[in-house]
Amino acid sequence: MPHPHRPCAGAPEPVALPLGAPAGDPFLRWHLAPSRVHGAWRRGAATGVLADRRRGRSLVVLGPADDAVALVAAVLDDAAPALVTLPRGTPELLLEQEPAVGARLVGGDDWDWAWTTSAPAAPLPGEEDVAVLDVGTRERPGPDAAAVADLLAAASPRSSVQPGDAHARAWFGLRRGDRVVACVAATGDDGGPAPHLASVATHPDLRGRGHGAAVTAGATRHLLREAPAVTLGMYADNDVARRMYTRLGWTWAHRFSSRVVRPPTSRAPPPEGAPGHRGPRRRSRRGAPPGADVA
Repeated sequence: MPHPHRPCAGAPEPVALPLGAPAGDPFLRWHLAPSRVHGAWRRGAATGVLADRRRGRSLVVLGPADDAVALVAAVLDDAAPALVTLPRGTPELLLEQEPAVGARLVGGDDWDWAWTTSAPAAPLPGEEDVAVLDVGTRERPGPDAAAVADLLAAASPRSSVQPGDAHARAWFGLRRGDRVVACVAATGDDGGPAPHLASVATHPDLRGRGHGAAVTAGATRHLLREAPAVTLGMYADNDVARRMYTRLGWTWAHRFSSRVVRPPTSRAPPPEGAPGHRGPRRRSRRGAPPGADVA
């Protein structure tokens, strides 16, 4: 009897994606650069794209998890990505339906991706104080680099972007006295036409006062003067940030799970209960998606 959730048999169909086309998926339209795409496939309602991203070659799959399972199982060996970014629930379905493939996906995080083409109609309280920060480069730190690093260490230790990172196009911040109390980076992680917000942080002692919303709105308004859209990613467990971005008018487009891909020759861990099993795995932040930060 066939598995009740297993998609029908058949190889995924190679496709040429309309990256950047107005009718395309917003992630493909705004986040990925066509020049970095090496291939694309479609299986049922799922679409997979193999692209060079900041953390390495990645297979990104959009669409329902059931169709994503069949697509990943069919193309993973030939595509040979270092990372996968899949619809939420796909890694668990792979372990159930394609255990040899699912066991190769380790580490990583669950995160949500959003986009906007507009800032709040009226400036928020405190937004007028948001300024472009000078963090310089890793080799030559700017005058704001230490203050931003201290803020991120206190407020968002799993931030994916740090002062001096080359892919950060700009930093925005809110000062109170001699401290930077809120910040956000605009990055060009994957080469798409829209800047991507990352390392959104507010000092723990000053949360609940609107500083995170003000710095996000101010950065978004500034970036939209030249960019067609702005995007962001956030860890799925950050409900406070989700509510803030929703109030600011962001559109939630995808619920992702990112994982590191083991080579096919790697020895899979023993099944639970078998000799040598070490218990539940701990997720590695090395597989975290770019920009999936805590506000």
